[in-house]
Amino acid sequence: MSLHSAIYQGLVRHRRYRPSEHGFSYGLYMLALDLDELERLDRESRLFGCERFAPLSFRRRDYLGDPAVPLKEAVLMEVAGLGGDTLGLDRVVMLGQVRCFGLYFSPVNFFFCYRGGQARYLLAEVRNTPWRERHCYLVDLARPAPSDKVFHVSPFMGLAMQYHWCIQPPGRRVLIHIENRDPALLFDATLALRRHPFDGAALKAALRQWPVVTLTIVRGIYWQALRLLVKRVPYHPHP
Repeated sequence: MSLHSAIYQGLVRHRRYRPSEHGFSYGLYMLALDLDELERLDRESRLFGCERFAPLSFRRRDYLGDPAVPLKEAVLMEVAGLGGDTLGLDRVVMLGQVRCFGLYFSPVNFFFCYRGGQARYLLAEVRNTPWRERHCYLVDLARPAPSDKVFHVSPFMGLAMQYHWCIQPPGRRVLIHIENRDPALLFDATLALRRHPFDGAALKAALRQWPVVTLTIVRGIYWQALRLLVKRVPYHPHP
């Protein structure tokens, strides 16, 4: 049987419009893991491990909910708690980061929840830096609606705004575009990735291009923060 899980490679782009213009983009890869396939993926390649050390390794305790509860169950519980209808949701695919040579950090993980082969909800698990707190936003993919920003992420952006979502669930490509509006456009972020099969060759290619993707992400966050400081963008302390 073919895998639902895959590797996605492409670009992430951020653009800030006010009070100072600022933008950047960089390449990255993310793993799309069908949470029912984890044991099979553990056998697929020596480069990927589930609850064991490997160049890329999935550890349950890195993600939302009680580590004693399977991640798929924890995701569906969170969806229900945020008002989603979980009846008939039978598959959850996580698009995000795992540990890379034992190091883990992911600013956001996206959990696509499927009903009958169709993506019905997106649960976005957001982490902030350096406080390492987490918060989840739920998007109804049938009727995407703006989400009030209620979680402090960047110290260079306040809370008085909404997220507007444009989402293309994982297929040959995946696209996640988020705009911050108050109601004018303040900022947008775009993740545009192309699908590759989850196999040893694709894993090796991703590791060759981004040997320690965790450090790439963290370095990028702090480098852009320094650039914003130089531009004297207003600072918003943690509430």
